[in-house]
Amino acid sequence: MKLKAEVIIDADREIVWRHFDDPDALSKWQPTLESHSYVDGTPGQPDSVCELRYLEKNRLRVVRETITARRAPDFLAGMRESSYGNAVVVYHFEDAGDSKTRWIAYWNYSFTGMAKFKTLFTHRSFKNRIEDDMQRFKLLVETAESSS
Repeated sequence: MKLKAEVIIDADREIVWRHFDDPDALSKWQPTLESHSYVDGTPGQPDSVCELRYLEKNRLRVVRETITARRAPDFLAGMRESSYGNAVVVYHFEDAGDSKTRWIAYWNYSFTGMAKFKTLFTHRSFKNRIEDDMQRFKLLVETAESSS
């Protein structure tokens, strides 16, 4: 399942990247994130591995994220692995003019087992979740910058 979402953030790319690259901010825009811990490598850099623990609908979901490419402040790519399957994730941050940033997220999911079947019915909920997270991130950045 392939998904694409985008949002315009009222802040320049350097500011957006600074917030995006802050691991302490993750739970502020991903509300089901319970914890994250680095397993290997330099945090946020290519080949680094992080374990993310989400509590969703009273179920713990563990995701292992490996950063595969990074070009700050323009681009970040990675692989997310869980018991439900894998996802290749690519984030682009583009100058949108007037000190604004366009954040484009591409997700390419590959599910296993029953999760593969369930995606026939849950495609929209995956996209909604991604868009909701992006809107929360946008609000976080714009609120932080307006109070600076």
